[in-house]
Amino acid sequence: YGPRNSSPFVIKSAALSIWQNNWDNGETGRSIHDIVPRVSNKPVGWNREETMFVTEHGPFPSYLHRFNLRTHDNCSCGEKGDPMHYATKCRFTLSLHFQTPTVSLKLQWLKNILTNNLSRTTRLRL
Repeated sequence: YGPRNSSPFVIKSAALSIWQNNWDNGETGRSIHDIVPRVSNKPVGWNREETMFVTEHGPFPSYLHRFNLRTHDNCSCGEKGDPMHYATKCRFTLSLHFQTPTVSLKLQWLKNILTNNLSRTTRLRL
């Protein structure tokens, strides 16, 4: 852009400052603000699924209910159908709660399972 006192730099700095102030003091997006507290013109690098999970926007009963696209916000199992529920508790997504690591991380993953008492107990039940 050129020197720091040039018009494009001053305008960009002012715009980022206003945006940051709105982000810090806004009423929406608080859960995202905790994860990404600083505004930037650079994308955070999340894929579609990660974005839906973090923002809680997507095909989740809790989200659809907010916009009156569903009569309730419950999952088929009866609990509130938000992303955290599907990722951690729902019996219908149990197979997704733990995913096999990539080949490059498999050895470390196995070491962690073998040294973690909770994982060992779970493994014994299999």
